[in-house]
Amino acid sequence: MAYSPQQLRDLLDQAYGMPYGAAQIALVEQVIAHADAQQADDIPFRARILATQAYIYGGETARAFVTFSWCRTEYDREPARYADATHVLLWQFKSMIIALTKFPEVPLHSTYQVLDDMEQRWRAGGHSLHAVYAHRHYVARHLGDRDAAQHWYEQWAIAPRDSLSDCLGCDPASKARWLAELGRDEEAVALGEPVLGAPPTCSEQPQNLLTSLLLPYLRTGRYEVARDAHRRAYRFLRPNLADLGDIAEHIHFCALTGNAARGLEIAERHLDWLDRAPTPSAAMSFAAAAALVLRRVDEDGHGDATVRRRGHGTRPDADVPVAALLAELTATALDIAARFDARNGSSHVSDTIRDRLVAEPITQRLPLSAGGSRAAKPPSPVPLPRTGDGPPATEPHPAGPAGVPVPPTSGPAELLDLADEAYLADRLDEALAAWQAFDERYAGTDLTTLDRARRADGAGSAAASLDHDLVAAELSWRSAVELYAQAGDEERRQSARGRLGLVYCQTDRVDQGLPLVEESTAYLLAHAPAKRWAQARLRRSAALAAAGHLEEALDELDRAAEHVDSAERDARPDAAIFRTQLLGRLGRIVESAEMADEACRLSRELGRPESLSHACWLAGLAREYLGDIEAAITAYDEALTVATEDEFRRQIARQRAGLLAGTARAGEAIDLLVEVVAEATAEGEPERAAATQHQLAIAYLNTGRPLDAAEVAEEALAAFHSAGEPHEFAVRDLLVEVYQRLGHADEAIAQLTEIASWHAAEGVHGPHGAVLERLAEQLDRLDRDALAAARFAEAAAAYEAAGQPPDAVRAYRRHALSVLWSAGPNDARAALAEADRHAAALPADEPEATWQRAALDYDATKIIERVGDIDEALARVRRAEERFRGLDAVAQAAYAAALRGEVLYR
Repeated sequence: MAYSPQQLRDLLDQAYGMPYGAAQIALVEQVIAHADAQQADDIPFRARILATQAYIYGGETARAFVTFSWCRTEYDREPARYADATHVLLWQFKSMIIALTKFPEVPLHSTYQVLDDMEQRWRAGGHSLHAVYAHRHYVARHLGDRDAAQHWYEQWAIAPRDSLSDCLGCDPASKARWLAELGRDEEAVALGEPVLGAPPTCSEQPQNLLTSLLLPYLRTGRYEVARDAHRRAYRFLRPNLADLGDIAEHIHFCALTGNAARGLEIAERHLDWLDRAPTPSAAMSFAAAAALVLRRVDEDGHGDATVRRRGHGTRPDADVPVAALLAELTATALDIAARFDARNGSSHVSDTIRDRLVAEPITQRLPLSAGGSRAAKPPSPVPLPRTGDGPPATEPHPAGPAGVPVPPTSGPAELLDLADEAYLADRLDEALAAWQAFDERYAGTDLTTLDRARRADGAGSAAASLDHDLVAAELSWRSAVELYAQAGDEERRQSARGRLGLVYCQTDRVDQGLPLVEESTAYLLAHAPAKRWAQARLRRSAALAAAGHLEEALDELDRAAEHVDSAERDARPDAAIFRTQLLGRLGRIVESAEMADEACRLSRELGRPESLSHACWLAGLAREYLGDIEAAITAYDEALTVATEDEFRRQIARQRAGLLAGTARAGEAIDLLVEVVAEATAEGEPERAAATQHQLAIAYLNTGRPLDAAEVAEEALAAFHSAGEPHEFAVRDLLVEVYQRLGHADEAIAQLTEIASWHAAEGVHGPHGAVLERLAEQLDRLDRDALAAARFAEAAAAYEAAGQPPDAVRAYRRHALSVLWSAGPNDARAALAEADRHAAALPADEPEATWQRAALDYDATKIIERVGDIDEALARVRRAEERFRGLDAVAQAAYAAALRGEVLYR
């Protein structure tokens, strides 16, 4: 395909807006090939200027020598023609000098020639020699000539800065490395730290400066700062092949801080980059750092472990033993070092590498991973949170009376009466103590069949209510049914049959259980005293619910309420709790929440702590579902004050912590969530661990700890992705916010792209449009206007497919603005016509439609004015102002009035 000169310029503009990497390099090379074929004006020069930068920051440094040399020759041939590129060309001299030192094949005199040429051009242009001195220092430092390096450092330090000096972040970063090399760590920290408090000044900061300060921080005992510097910087460095040399510094840091496992993880992640290292110097540094970590692993007795080495080119993936890889990387580092020394005429590089290969730890163990990361050391047990003066958490019920006094009785029947009375009154500890006292006092005695039946019945109640062991409950109630039959107590037999039938229904045996419950209920309603009727109907309601007959279950609950006054036990709290659950299952959440409040009131009124804990739990769940976070937390707090079963309290505490994670009180949730992650990981429950890590990442983000949030969220994402769980996209959405907070725009874009692809595959057009619009906004903030325009257009199409016309108009409007910045006013005018066409189809009297038309008029003004049609621009901005005023949007109307003034002025 042949491109016109304008199309080539557009492609070049697009390449300028792309992130560094293979895609940018491919596009700019495409432009160079077509521009050379057509001899298209000055495009070959401008494309190669960009290519030099793309090669350096895209990890293909050697190829930059050719494009830089070409541009330097072409510039010198016609300096007036390329005068506007003078600053960029001079700036690239600095990158070239650093790059030349990193290739041992390049003769040293070639580097000095370029350095001398640089100084000559600086002097001819009247520039400060600040940058020249900095690069003479760099070359001397590379050679190990400390006297010369210090001389040029002093000249660099006193020379005035100018527009060709490195930025306010890079310049102190380079100086800090020299001070650290001299052991002047406090000076390095003092020089660098003020810069870290300022906004980043270029794409290489703050990661470059943080890396420079790793050893100074560590050697001066600033361990926490060193840890955060490592974690912050490495996150910026890890996607970029060009940063392999700095990544080596972080592997080295791990080896010096007792973090061989993390260092090995980083080394393994980037090991295949050695085959395509940006420079031999970077390959040497990486190999030496990785070898040091491998030596630590080998010394710890894991030399027979393997490291995964991903294939590259024709080489397949392979698992390499630690000992073998250690030997290979050591040889690689020393071989490259020897090549540098042969070029430089000294042993400085080899001496440095040998020192690195045997470096000893500075500290034995500096924890680097966030709490809740599976790489973190398991935390000490954290006590469950208490939110009031209720009873403390208890262990599961012990085998003995547990200190609960049981009065003397005249016989076993009386003791069983005491147990039944306590159980019906919800005094479960007293009931348990009475049953256990029965076993102690009357074991081995001649019991009546009825006493044995009642004891088996009680054992079933204890198993179901206290231990939640339905298997044991079923066995006990089966025995009770048989014994009651032998004893001739049909009423108690039918009650036990009803309980047994309910267990069948709750364990997926409805066909077997529901008839038992129906028969039991019918008998008790016909023959038992009224005090038994409420519980019988409650059992039938629960059985119907287990069978999926929810409306019938509600009707039966209403009938149970008719018998409450005559019941031997006030069943109102039980009925209210069960009604809460039924309403929730039916999706009637507001009614469910109201009934939960009633269950809480009744439980408090009757002094039923066990009922109250469950009622509060359900109230919290309902309020959480309705979005009333404060009410949900209050309910969970009360549940924790009264619940006594340890596992139930843990369940409440976990739910409460997950909810707090998304609030201003997120800090209260972190310790417990960390504990849950460790517990789930130890118990081999990866999905529960990942779900909790997602909550923990939210909590970290809400407490201003985005680094920790990123670490645990990325682990959760990996777990969900490997399991094929769609929940991974909720984690990706969280990571978008995390990466934005960290300043990792490209990583945020990558996550949004994944989410958009998923929505497209699922065919959910509305969410797909929303994500595409967010993606376009990210690109717009980075001034990648051509890409932003494309994403806005895709978002508009998705909104159309979803039947969301106002959203489509907004996306078309934003598309037109991005076209203005990327392609110019004429193309933007055509894009604007599309937005106007869709806006005309919006309803005339809807506020949202009016708002979108007003916003469109406002942005259209900017486009139309640049086309040169001032009258139409004024008409559009007046209409925008009127529409905003009609909506009482005072601020927007004022902006429109100000824009109208600007148009009139111009």
